[in-house]
Amino acid sequence: MTKLKKIKAGALQFVLFIGAIIAVLLMAFVMVSHSHTLFNKKTDITIAMIQATDRGMGASFDQPLEVGMTWELPERDPLGIETSVQKDYWGLLEKREVISKKGKLKFTKIGLVGLRDENRYALYLEDNNRPMVIAGVARISGDAFLPERGIKMGNIQGFGYTKPQLVYGRRQQSSSRLPELYQEVARQLGQLTGLPKGNNISFKKGEIIKNSFQEETQIIRGAVIELENISLVGNILVWASEEIIVQPTANLRDVVLIAPQINIVDGTMGNFQALASKQITMGRNGNLSYPSVLAVGKKGKFEKNANKQQEPSLIMEPGASLSGMLLYWEENDLEGYGANIQIQENANVNGEVYCQGSLELKGNVYGSVTTQSFITLEKGNVYQNHLFGGKIEANLLPLAYGGLVFKDKPANQVMKWLY
Repeated sequence: MTKLKKIKAGALQFVLFIGAIIAVLLMAFVMVSHSHTLFNKKTDITIAMIQATDRGMGASFDQPLEVGMTWELPERDPLGIETSVQKDYWGLLEKREVISKKGKLKFTKIGLVGLRDENRYALYLEDNNRPMVIAGVARISGDAFLPERGIKMGNIQGFGYTKPQLVYGRRQQSSSRLPELYQEVARQLGQLTGLPKGNNISFKKGEIIKNSFQEETQIIRGAVIELENISLVGNILVWASEEIIVQPTANLRDVVLIAPQINIVDGTMGNFQALASKQITMGRNGNLSYPSVLAVGKKGKFEKNANKQQEPSLIMEPGASLSGMLLYWEENDLEGYGANIQIQENANVNGEVYCQGSLELKGNVYGSVTTQSFITLEKGNVYQNHLFGGKIEANLLPLAYGGLVFKDKPANQVMKWLY
């Protein structure tokens, strides 16, 4: 006869406890495995959405987009991802926002876009029925569009041109009008002097203000605004009714400045757009990184006075360096004579100069120059259509550079991804 043994309650509880632990561990393993599978699927979809935004940006360059228009990528995505592109402007630069969606998932990329031109010329000089004269240590490297009367050697204050070639590149004939900028770029330059729309904010010295380009634009307004000991980054616009002064202690990145007068003090560094209706001065030894823009747009009617020397509207002082675009645009002829853009000795532009007026170039342009005329002022003498001492080197501009968009050449390159 089998004798029954009593099992102590403590042992039974231990068995149940071990069983519960094993059940929990099994359940946790199942949940981890399921979560890992979902995570992998979500990761795959996220990667596919990122790739879709890149495809959308590239495909949009072949479309005639308009500001405010939403264009949808027509191709069918196997995962059901929907991609759309919107066009807008940030300052003078075209901005495109690409959005990819899959259910509740959304991915956005925003970029500033411009023109990448593999056949970029060194010089386009409008044909104003007078020849171009080159003197001193000036140099033109790259293709040049010149007036019908061509280019010849000259002498200013005893400094003649001594190089064996006048142009180190091909010569072609220019027309009586400059290549036209894309219509919306010119319109932006004319409109940006008005009151901007956005969320008004105040600032104080020592403050750090950052704003994403996916949020509403933050605007700093005033009559005279001095930016000193402050950091402004992103989707921020500084608008003054009289003047903006940028001190070297200011950290400005991707912001836009708008005022009649803008003074960038000696030694200032950063990356921003400055748009003025009267004058911009960039002081000595400053350095603005790509893609920065300095632009002056003048409107209205003016009386000419041939005996009055006008002050330059855009000045780069010795040692100043800009990577990006330098523009002067006018609606009507200005009074007097003189330079509209003045690039002084040892000042450098890595990019483009577009001058709808007279350019005095004594510094260096590593890229291209488009101008109505040259001018040189030396010891009270005025030399029309003379290039004296300045250098234009198109071959030193990187091929990946994206810049100004012209009427017959739309944007085809992302200049910078925003955040």
